Amino acid sequence: MWLPDTRRSRAVVAIAATCAIAAAGVTVALARGGTADPSAGTTPAGTGVNGPGGSGPVSTSATPPVSKPPTTKPPGPSTAAPSKRPTTKTTANTAKSTVQPTATPTRKPPTKPDPVPQQGNPLSQTSGLYVDQESQPAYWVETHAGDSRRTTIKAGIADRPIARWFNGDGADASDAQSYVSAASRVGKLPVLVFYHVPERGCDGGSGAASAAAYRSWIDALAASIGKRPAVVILEPDALPQLDCLSPAAQTTRLSLLSYAVDRLRTSAPNTWTYLDAGHDDWTPAATMAKRLQAAGIAHARGIALNVSNYQSTARNVSYAQAVNAALASAKHFVIDTSRNGKPLNGDDWCNPTGQRIGVTPRVGGASGLDLQLWVKPPGESDGDCGIGTGTNAGDFSPAIAMKLLGH
Repeated sequence: MWLPDTRRSRAVVAIAATCAIAAAGVTVALARGGTADPSAGTTPAGTGVNGPGGSGPVSTSATPPVSKPPTTKPPGPSTAAPSKRPTTKTTANTAKSTVQPTATPTRKPPTKPDPVPQQGNPLSQTSGLYVDQESQPAYWVETHAGDSRRTTIKAGIADRPIARWFNGDGADASDAQSYVSAASRVGKLPVLVFYHVPERGCDGGSGAASAAAYRSWIDALAASIGKRPAVVILEPDALPQLDCLSPAAQTTRLSLLSYAVDRLRTSAPNTWTYLDAGHDDWTPAATMAKRLQAAGIAHARGIALNVSNYQSTARNVSYAQAVNAALASAKHFVIDTSRNGKPLNGDDWCNPTGQRIGVTPRVGGASGLDLQLWVKPPGESDGDCGIGTGTNAGDFSPAIAMKLLGH
């Protein structure tokens, strides 16, 4: 299944470990032994690949955003295929923002995260992140047994947890049910990216055909997850790109996001939902806070940052704190670390040279930071540009993958 990407980076990691939840907040300690995160404190890393007890490499999955997108945005990468062969291409913005963020919060954010909003804790119900055996990197590895790069890409990317994208290809509900069920059978936590809001990417021809069609799509996906534990990244770019829509379309989008948040809360009670909020180089924190409030953040677990982008983890933590200060709340957040191992300096978001994979997916890393994920699959191209010359957005490129791995 191909998934979207037109503005950010995606990352995923399968974490095998034990989870312990502390009172008043969510502090989870997993088995340690992963690469240290230079920008965050703890470094819990899973060591299992979809086994009941868990033993093996940690993996990730994601579809990341970038900075504020131009009026016309490039398509994004795919994140997973239900049948090991991608059938639907997904895209998420990867353009850069022209508005500089407000780096310093106007008021001190709360010291402790808000309690979980009427939902079960999916971390406490699972033993690590799910490694999708049907992701694009995994499919490439399976079908290129004679390629000399296969072993490196398998160990560095395909065997790690990566998010799966759902973008309205017609089989999303059944695919989501199969995906979440497979993760549930082995006691692992799946990460899903919902990317089908009308006029996504500021393109009137992309996404659901109508508000009613989108609500029906959300209903079906929420029902597919049901009571099984899951994490959902909701609509990459939808809020950062809100200003590209007409006032009426903006109102519709905000109401649809709020609908999706509420439906997931009621129909998928063991799912943590994170509204995409871009990153600090895209939308000022105060502006993003207002949009999040209108989109139902009060009923969501928190926000997703850096999807399909290359910004540092430290910058994203600071941005989350600034947004929380503007919200006068303390929402939890997740960060896409799939391609921020060598944080981007500048505004080149389209397959920039010299980038590296970030820390493998894991729990925690800073106050309020639930998970560091690979939302955008490492190796998927941002488009025919940079080190991805000759590729289409969403294509898995072994050449890009090897460069991200430092080869």
